[in-house]
Amino acid sequence: MRDYILKRLFYSAIIAWGVFTVTFFLLRLGPTSPADKYLANISARASNVAEVVAAIEARYGVDQPLWKQYVDYVSNLVRGNWGWSLSTSMPVMELIKRHWIYSFQLVFLSFIFAATLGMLIGLYSAVKQYTKLDYIATFFSFVGISIPNFWLGIMLILIFGVQLGWFKTYYDTSLPIVSLANLKALILPVITLGTGITAGYTRYTRSSVLDNLRKEFVLTARAKGLKERQVLIKHVFRNALLPIVTIIMFDLGAIVFGGAYLTEIIFGIPGLGRISFNAIFADDYAVVVAVTLIGTILVLMTNLVTDVLYTVLDPRIKYT
Repeated sequence: MRDYILKRLFYSAIIAWGVFTVTFFLLRLGPTSPADKYLANISARASNVAEVVAAIEARYGVDQPLWKQYVDYVSNLVRGNWGWSLSTSMPVMELIKRHWIYSFQLVFLSFIFAATLGMLIGLYSAVKQYTKLDYIATFFSFVGISIPNFWLGIMLILIFGVQLGWFKTYYDTSLPIVSLANLKALILPVITLGTGITAGYTRYTRSSVLDNLRKEFVLTARAKGLKERQVLIKHVFRNALLPIVTIIMFDLGAIVFGGAYLTEIIFGIPGLGRISFNAIFADDYAVVVAVTLIGTILVLMTNLVTDVLYTVLDPRIKYT
């Protein structure tokens, strides 16, 4: 197992480097310069704008040849210097330290909400197959998968924020992170991000549990006189977890890269998704590259953790 983990870490490092390199060069090949947006942000007005832009580019090294910018960026990255954000006028590392917690709390709560609710509904739906409750769960699963996150978020804001006034229409950054008020402010974003994921987990869990209910070991467990709850939890659900964990862990990367970004923008949550969104339009290369690299590393590490979890859930699996 140790050799396998080391090998996977080595491959992950190569993949992360590849994604970083492609992102770096694609951004640098764009037609605009970050100095133009930086000049607009600071509202600088000079008699010769071209000279000011050239001075800014020289100061931050974006006037150098592309290969030289790449070498300098990699060398700084290795030393822990992730660059300077031109759009916010602060080091990228400081910017990430300020905003990562907002993304983390959204992703974590949505993940817990979706995984818990989805597996419980899926398990109950499988046990009550072809009953009214099963049909209702199946119907809402299809609805949840079909509804786009951004549309659901807007509808929730209009209904519960504007019409009923139960929630604020925007995220309040002045609230303490660990507080009931902050938890309340995250209810709508978590529902927005977690609804579609919950529906997917419900379908996967139902299918996996139904498949295991037909296995011979279930008949053997029942023949031994075990209670139905023991059969379901200890035997059926544990064996059904293997494909479910695969889907859940892979979806975690999709949550970070996709759904969470849109949800942060809709609700005004100042997480990594929102700052990277703003950085793209500001041509803030350093921020976009840093957030992309962080997301890539998270996905790769999630995949590795998934493979390791296989051996815990199923001791028959061995890695070489």
